[in-house]
Amino acid sequence: MNAKLGARSGAGDAGDQGPRRGWAAPKRLRSVLMQRSRLADALVVAILAVAGLLVARSILRDGFPPGVDTPTFLHLSWFTRETLRGAGGLIDPYWYGGFPAFTSYPPLSYALVGGMAAVPGVGLVFSYKVVLLAAYIGTGVATYYLARELGSSRPWSALGGMLTVLGYPTLVAVGLWGWFSSVVALPLALAALAMLERAYHRGETRFAIGGGVALGLSVLAHHMTAFAFALGLPAWVLFHYLRGPVLRPRLYKTTLLFAAAAAAATVWWIVPWLVNMLQVGFRRETPGLWSFPLSQYLESIAQTKLIGLYAYPTYMGIALIGMAVGGILQAIVAPSRYTPYAILLVLLMAFSLGEQVNPLLRVRPFDGLDVARFQLYVVPVICVVGVPFLANAGRSAVDLLRLQAAPAWLPAAASGLLVALILGQALWDAGAASQRLFQPYRLTPATQQAIAWLGQEGHQGKVLGVGFWHWDDFLLPYYLRQAVVDGWHDEGGRNWRAVRPLRMMMWTGEIDVLRAHRLLGELGGRYIAVQDYFAGESPKEFRAALRQYPALFSEAADWGEVTIFERISPG
Repeated sequence: MNAKLGARSGAGDAGDQGPRRGWAAPKRLRSVLMQRSRLADALVVAILAVAGLLVARSILRDGFPPGVDTPTFLHLSWFTRETLRGAGGLIDPYWYGGFPAFTSYPPLSYALVGGMAAVPGVGLVFSYKVVLLAAYIGTGVATYYLARELGSSRPWSALGGMLTVLGYPTLVAVGLWGWFSSVVALPLALAALAMLERAYHRGETRFAIGGGVALGLSVLAHHMTAFAFALGLPAWVLFHYLRGPVLRPRLYKTTLLFAAAAAAATVWWIVPWLVNMLQVGFRRETPGLWSFPLSQYLESIAQTKLIGLYAYPTYMGIALIGMAVGGILQAIVAPSRYTPYAILLVLLMAFSLGEQVNPLLRVRPFDGLDVARFQLYVVPVICVVGVPFLANAGRSAVDLLRLQAAPAWLPAAASGLLVALILGQALWDAGAASQRLFQPYRLTPATQQAIAWLGQEGHQGKVLGVGFWHWDDFLLPYYLRQAVVDGWHDEGGRNWRAVRPLRMMMWTGEIDVLRAHRLLGELGGRYIAVQDYFAGESPKEFRAALRQYPALFSEAADWGEVTIFERISPG
């Protein structure tokens, strides 16, 4: 199997240090070649940007960006803006009776939005959309540069970047789940790996420091995302230690500088975050957040009917799975610079399987992971590992079939056909996802009336939202500066034990009104606002249950889709 087909000459060797000595291109020629290379890179970046904007274009329409976690990051961005303008502080008073937002959640992603929005005349939602789309496109660009740094040729690397942009798990992160922080952290983590490769294989020390800082910034955008990619670093170090004994001094120096830079960039935040986490003592009700049998996982990744649905395991696509399997096998059979990334891919897939399949997720600290996000993390790694497999697929098929008299064009044609099939499925899936995932969230007339009522009649007291699916966590502080009972990031809320039973009532539909009344009193809540936006939070069941206890909850206002109940205090 020719592991270097489609790669830059010599780039697959662990000790590659660039062009051979003994020949140097004239200075003018080198300048021309470098300029052309930069223009080609700029063209690839432009193509990836256009593709990303076409897929996610609906986000630019009027309204708030979609996604389950989107209101969370809009709130954190808004509070950051208020803090920068002197109207906020270090403690967010709108969640959990006081929430140390900047300590509890990595600040970089929402600080970018809040910082932009703090500039007079720049809108909060506009800033959010700009950062989100830039990070989404940047993930494809960073995949392209990592593939180039590993030795893939420009066309194959560009294909890897394009498949990352079009990959359904990537689109889910942007438009369905609203994993804003992970989307911001992804290109930074990929850039860190690319710079680490450059530092070691070209001996350019400054890139080891730059890579460590990039990984540190990824931690500050979303610690779990950075952690996921850092899982592959031990395998990377061990692989190059065994494969390149001559370069071990360089490996030691590169690794130490990379690690030191990453630590220096993050220690100022990690220490108070860790102290807060230990004090809060948060534990997930389900290790890894999701639990399912392996058969369900394998069935779901190929079901196109899951496109656009809030479900996990979710659809991934046969194209990506085929690239993953082929890339891993090739990297194992023919060890190369791609091998550590194949190992990382296996690790990421193992975490995405949930605690029923991977018991390691039941052990601290792995039980605190969100395994659904690991399906996002695998996409750029699949593309980096998979493009060499696609480049070699045609020749490997000819060799396997022992076609001695095969025409010279057949291997390239076979690889081209495979690429067309994979890219075709990616385009088809992205087209369907574009229609279903990126429609903006808009306030309905009933929701607008409920917000107006709370601003006029019910501005005193915290609100518990049912069926809003977190939008109340942003809308009420944003429009009214009114606090909510819970929030979103339970890991940082000190009263998460009192909030969780209320959350579980929503998710199970088993409402204990007496207990809800007591807990709401403990949490300082005065209102329960029920909206028929997300059936998964049992709004109809909650509304019906509360109406059965008029002595505990009076119906203060009703607009059909939204009903507000006021808690009646004892006595």
